[in-house]
Amino acid sequence: MQPLNILQPYSGAGQLTGQARVYPNLNPAAAIPVERDQIFRLNSFFDNYRLIRGKERAQYVPNSRYVFVRTTDGEMLLHTRYRHPALAQGRPVLYAGEAHFDNGKLRWWSNGSGNYRPDPAHAEQAGLPMDQFYSYEAILKGAHTRESGEKQATLQTKMMALRYPSHPRPGHGGRT
Repeated sequence: MQPLNILQPYSGAGQLTGQARVYPNLNPAAAIPVERDQIFRLNSFFDNYRLIRGKERAQYVPNSRYVFVRTTDGEMLLHTRYRHPALAQGRPVLYAGEAHFDNGKLRWWSNGSGNYRPDPAHAEQAGLPMDQFYSYEAILKGAHTRESGEKQATLQTKMMALRYPSHPRPGHGGRT
């Protein structure tokens, strides 16, 4: 078993075709003070995610929609209620958006942030799997739910095939 890996700070090397873009806070008034020890940091272990809050040793299984920012220091900060500028203390970020987790699995993430408005072209800066990225416009149209439903239906079909295999075919262990 491999050790738990904290998401690596964004280095930019080999991940983008251009330079990293830094997004400024477009609404300074939204950078309200919050309890910093209530903000989560994101850890990943293969395709499972865990949250660590403040100085606690405990790890939490994410099971909700979170607002996130990737700070210029490379840290991934999340919370269910705090807004992006509150997480980043009003500072510029590498990326901001929303992420939805189901029992520790990342289901989708987007560039949904009205205060930073990150460009989908720089989504790699978030450091999250690009195959689960949806632009905020696609989220508004429900694309993330349609594709999630299609993936679930495919998985159910495969599980049914394993449980109830069809009749044996010639040359595959059955009668010919």
